[in-house]
Amino acid sequence: MESLYQKILESNLINFIIMVSILTLIFKKAKLGGIIDKMADDIRNSVSSSTEAAAAAIKEYKEAKRSTKNLAEEKNEILNKAQEGATNIENATKDAILNEKAGLEKKCLSQMELDNIKAKTLAADEVLDIITKRTRAEIEKRLRDDDGTIQQRLIEKCIDEIGQIERLEV
Repeated sequence: MESLYQKILESNLINFIIMVSILTLIFKKAKLGGIIDKMADDIRNSVSSSTEAAAAAIKEYKEAKRSTKNLAEEKNEILNKAQEGATNIENATKDAILNEKAGLEKKCLSQMELDNIKAKTLAADEVLDIITKRTRAEIEKRLRDDDGTIQQRLIEKCIDEIGQIERLEV
């Protein structure tokens, strides 16, 4: 029996060796080694890129988590800056309005003074014209109604004034 086992063992060993030889020959002919190596490289690259992608995803997650912690602070900071900017704009606008108002009031007062001066000058000219016309009319009326004494007095007064002018020149 022992020899039978031994024969079976030997025959299987020979069959195994033949089969391994045939498979080696097939692998060499079909270049399966290169294909398997290529598949192994693809798997390595895939694992490597997956590892890098996982590291990047973890990094993004940590950054997102960190930014969400500061989100309330950033929101408050943005709101405070916006409020401060609005206050600055409001103050600048108020100052500009006050300056513009003061300038307009100054211009208004200046224009009112000019208008008053013009009105006074116009009124004075009108009053002077009226007085001149009435005075002339009164003088002409008195000269017409006079018997010559007023004319005589005026002539004498003119002569006296001419005499005073001559004395001043000397």
